Amino acid sequence: MTCKHFLAFAVMPLLMFACKKEEGVGGKSTITGKVYVVEYSNNTGQPNGSEYYAPDEKVYIRYGDNNFHDDDVDTGPDGLYKFDWLRKGNYTIFVYSECPTCESGTTSIEKAVQVNDNKEVVEVNDIVIENWVN
Repeated sequence: MTCKHFLAFAVMPLLMFACKKEEGVGGKSTITGKVYVVEYSNNTGQPNGSEYYAPDEKVYIRYGDNNFHDDDVDTGPDGLYKFDWLRKGNYTIFVYSECPTCESGTTSIEKAVQVNDNKEVVEVNDIVIENWVN
C-alpha cells in the first residue's frame, strides 16, 4: 500500500464523522402548525367562550437536545407558524401560555416533532394556550 492510499484510508473515517449533520437549519424540510387561544375569566376561573387562532404569537424551536431556543417566529393573522429549511432530526416547538397559578405567570406548552425525511412537511397539531382576561 502506498502512502497516498494509506492517507486516504486514515482520513476517510474522519470525513464521514465530520459530515454527520445535526438538527437545525440547512435542510429542505418544514415544520408548520397553528397556535390556538382559549380565554379564561379572571373572575370565575372558567373559559369565557372566546376562542381563536392567535395572531402575532411568538413560537420557539429547539434543535435536538438543546436547552435554549434556537430560533423563533411570529404567527400570522390566522395563527399559522412555519419553520423552514430544517434538516432531519428531533425538534421541540413551544409557546408560552399565561398561567395564573405559576410563580412566573407563564408556562411553556411544548410539542416534540420528528423530521424523518428530506423535503418533508411536518404538520403539528394545534398548540393550545390560555389567555386570562378580566
